[in-house]
Amino acid sequence: MSEDAGKMMDHEQLLIHLEPAWERRNWCNWLGCSESELEHAVTYVGHDPDNVRRFLRQAR
Repeated sequence: MSEDAGKMMDHEQLLIHLEPAWERRNWCNWLGCSESELEHAVTYVGHDPDNVRRFLRQAR
């Protein structure tokens, strides 16, 4: 049971969170996008970094 909880936490840490502001800025730096582009991508495809990266690449 504790292994399952650990896996959920690890997966949760790999998601893009827009709050707090420092985390949003870090994702923008890592993905090379503006905050508004990041917010739009997360709204459209969800919080998975791979999906957001693909969305941003196709939008350019």
